[in-house]
Amino acid sequence: MPVHIFVGDDTYTLNQALTKLKRSLHSTWQAFNCHAFSAAQLPDALMTAQTPPLGDMLRVVVVEQCQFYHFGAQQLAQLQIIAHLPETTTLVFTAASIDKRLKVVKHLLKHGTLQEFVLIPPWRTDLIADAITHQAKVINLTLPKDVLLYLVEAIGNDTARLASELQKLATFAQGQRLTKQAVQQLVPCQTQTSLQLAEAMRQGDVSQVLGLLHELMSRAEVPLVIVATLLTQCRTWLWVKSALSDRARRSDTEIAHLCGLGNPKRLYYLRQEVAKLSVNTLVQAVTQLLALEVSLKQGEGAALVLPKLIAIAHLFKR
Repeated sequence: MPVHIFVGDDTYTLNQALTKLKRSLHSTWQAFNCHAFSAAQLPDALMTAQTPPLGDMLRVVVVEQCQFYHFGAQQLAQLQIIAHLPETTTLVFTAASIDKRLKVVKHLLKHGTLQEFVLIPPWRTDLIADAITHQAKVINLTLPKDVLLYLVEAIGNDTARLASELQKLATFAQGQRLTKQAVQQLVPCQTQTSLQLAEAMRQGDVSQVLGLLHELMSRAEVPLVIVATLLTQCRTWLWVKSALSDRARRSDTEIAHLCGLGNPKRLYYLRQEVAKLSVNTLVQAVTQLLALEVSLKQGEGAALVLPKLIAIAHLFKR
């Protein structure tokens, strides 16, 4: 009676793990022995998990998109049954995040295993390069250094696209050496994101701000979503700069906690990003982005976005 808890924001890799479990079922009986339920259907999922498989030796039951902090005493009582499920059942819970302090989670971990599927942070290009190199070796694809660096830029931390693009390159290469020029034609760079836009603003690079915003808008990105991301990034810079400017001596872990950073290691990069910025400049940037966000929520047009972002880029350029 294996019980698995699959957690994380790397939905592609998580779904690949689920697919692997489902493939353990006999294809003839898979439709009868593979089941997916929402978290609200927990009683039905547990009832199905108690049922012997039909015409096969295994049954897979998946409870999807669980928000464990919504699981109370009732769900905890229902989950007591997992200690007595038949050995033929594999029960899987999926969730975006998990809090190991919750009673429900402690009970699940007592009887099951936790597997985390976490996207590599987009700023960790070294880890993205390692991931691309590893996946390329799995399919016997050799990547020259210049090609690898381009793929890091072009694909970023998108694991679904990584698998697709590497398979495409392997089919194209047929054992021959890949050139950067050929790869650029096969794998277009589509990683222009709001985070890159924030970085261009921080550097005061007006031309790059223009280019990135044009790219985002041409892909029908919602202006309010773009501004929300920029606001989150500028707030993070402000919190970090304020914490570092404070004369009180704090550890990186404490600063990361104060700034709401889930990964304390990110502070290393944020220190460098805010080194030449002033608290006053960041306050002005956050204030202007807040005003822009309010305007967009009140129905004012997206035409406001470009001039405001250029003005903020000029703030950072001073």
